[in-house]
Amino acid sequence: MIVVAHLYYPKWAQGHGEATLSYDVSGYYLYLPAVFIYDDLRDVAFLPDIIEKYHPTDDPYQTFTHESGKQVMKYSLGQAILYAPFFTVAHAYASASDTYPADGFSRPYQLSISFGGLLVSFLGLYFLQRVLRRYYSGRTTSITLLLITFATNYLNYAAIDNALTHNWLFTLYALLLHLTHRLYYRKHRRAREFGYGRCLSIGLLLGLMALTRPTEILAVLIPLFWGIRIQAGAFATRWRLLAKNLPQIGLAVVACIAVGTLQLLYWKYVTDDWIVYSYQDQGFDWWQPHLIDGLFSYKAGWLTYTPAMWIALIGFWPLYRRRQGTFLAPLLFFVLFVYVAFAWSVWWYGGSLGQRTMVQAYPVLAFPLAASVSWVLRRGGALKSVFIVVAVVFVAHNLWFTHQAHRGGLLMIEWMNRAYYWRTLFTFEVDTDDQLLLDNPEFYRGTPDRIDTLYTNGFETSYPAACTMNPIAGSGSLCLMGRRDASEEFFVNVDLQGRQWVRASVDCRIRTARPRVHYSTQLVLRFYRDGVELKERVIRLHRVLNAEMDRNVYIEARAPRGGADAVSVLLWNGGDSQPAIVIDNLVVATLE
Repeated sequence: MIVVAHLYYPKWAQGHGEATLSYDVSGYYLYLPAVFIYDDLRDVAFLPDIIEKYHPTDDPYQTFTHESGKQVMKYSLGQAILYAPFFTVAHAYASASDTYPADGFSRPYQLSISFGGLLVSFLGLYFLQRVLRRYYSGRTTSITLLLITFATNYLNYAAIDNALTHNWLFTLYALLLHLTHRLYYRKHRRAREFGYGRCLSIGLLLGLMALTRPTEILAVLIPLFWGIRIQAGAFATRWRLLAKNLPQIGLAVVACIAVGTLQLLYWKYVTDDWIVYSYQDQGFDWWQPHLIDGLFSYKAGWLTYTPAMWIALIGFWPLYRRRQGTFLAPLLFFVLFVYVAFAWSVWWYGGSLGQRTMVQAYPVLAFPLAASVSWVLRRGGALKSVFIVVAVVFVAHNLWFTHQAHRGGLLMIEWMNRAYYWRTLFTFEVDTDDQLLLDNPEFYRGTPDRIDTLYTNGFETSYPAACTMNPIAGSGSLCLMGRRDASEEFFVNVDLQGRQWVRASVDCRIRTARPRVHYSTQLVLRFYRDGVELKERVIRLHRVLNAEMDRNVYIEARAPRGGADAVSVLLWNGGDSQPAIVIDNLVVATLE
C-alpha cells in the first residue's frame, strides 16, 4: 500500500482534478480553510480564487446558494473533522514556510491529507485484524485481509483515492466492530452489564459516522444485533439485556445525537434554518432502487468490478452454520446497506472504480468472507487449489482495473459497457477505436465476405465560405458550424433482413480537440419500417478524432429482428457553439 500510494501513483503530487484535494474531497474539506484560514463560513468567497488557481473541479458544486443568499456546503462536516489533525500539521508547516502558500490547497495540505488517509488505512486493517482474530485462526484472518486489500477496490480507496470518505469509514466500521465485540464479551464470556466508557465510545463513533455520511446511521444495527443466534428466545434475551443497561444505552444515544447536532448548528449559523437539504436535485428513489445496476451493471456494478466479494456473499451460509453470533448483524446490515446505497439517484456515485460506496462495508463483510476462507481451508485438497486459482484471478482483475483507472487509460469511468469491458479486459495497449464501443456496443467481428454499397454522398453541391477548413475531397464537404450544427437526415430505402449488418462511414477533419465527450460530434444511424423509427445507434466522433484529427470513422449496427425497409444517417455537431468539423464521403453499405 505504501508503494502504491507514494511510488506508483502519488495522488498528492498530481494536479487539477487528480490532486488529493479535488472534486468531492475538496467539498468535504472546505470547512477547514473556510473556518481556520479565511474566516468565511457563510459566503465562501475564497472558493473562486482557489478553483482558478488549483482547478480542483470544473465547476464549483461544493457549495450552493441558499435562499438566504449564503453559500451552504453540499457535504456534511464529519469528514472535515476527521481531516482536522492532518490539516493542522499542514497549516503549521505552510505558515512557517517561504515555499508554499498557507492557502489550504498547496502541496503541504495535499501531502498531509493523503498521508493521513494512508495512516487511517493501516489503523483500519489493524482493528479489523484484532476483531477477526477473536473468531478465526491467524491463517484465515491473514488470507481474509489479503483478499480485501489486493482483490477488492479497497486498495484504490486506501492507497490512492484515500481522502474520500470510504477509506476513513472503513476504519470507523472496523473500530465499531472491535468495540462491539468488547461490549458483549469479556475474556470470552458474555457480559451482563455494559461499560459506560464503551457505550460512550460507540455512541460517539456512530455519531461521527453519520455526520460523515448520514446513511451510515445503519451501523447502529451492528451493536444492536451482534451476538444474537437464530434460536427461540434469542431476541427476548437480547431485549432483557438492553433493558437492563438502559442508562448506558441512553448515554450512547445522547453522545450520538450530540455529534449529529454539529451539522444542525452549522446550518443554523449559515442560513438561520436548523435543517437544510444540501443535495438539491439529488435524492433517493426508494420505490425503484437501482439494485440490479448497482450490483451487476458494466457501468459500475459492485460484483462486476469486485467479483472477489462473491466469496463473501457465499460465506453467509458457512457463517450461519458455524458462527451464528456473527451472522445476523452482518446480514441485516448488508441487506439494508445495499438497498439504501443503490436507492440513491446517482447510484454509480460519479467517478468511481467499481462501487466505492461499498468499500466502508468491507469490515462487516469480512466475517462472511473469513467464513468462506475457513471453510475452504478445512477441506483442503482440490478445493483449496481451485480457491487459490480463483483468488489469484480476482487479484489480477483488481490490480488491472486499478492500473487502468490511473495510468493505463482503459477504464472509462461512467461510460463502461459490456462490449468495451470484455474487448479491453486484461489488455494494456490503448486503441482509441475501441472507445467507440462506449457509445455503440455493436461491431462487426472479423472481415465481411461482401460489402454492398447502398448510398454515397460526396457533398459537392455547396460549401460555406465561413468554414475554417478546406474541403476534404473535391470542391465541397459538409461543414457543421455555428447555426448549421446538424446535417439533414439522409434516407436510404432498402429491404433489410432481421439482424443484417449495416455500416455507415464518413471522412472527418477537425482543427480543435474536444476533451469533454458530451460535446463530441455525433454520427447517428437509424432503422425504419413503415416510417416508424425502430432502432438508433450513435457514436461520438471526437473520441477518436481528438487523437487523429483527419481520418475515416464508421458506425456498424444490426437491423432489428423483424428487419427494416429504410435506414438513415445524420450528424450533429454537439451544439452550435462548438468548433467546426468537416465531413465528406458518406458511404452506407451492408455487410455479408
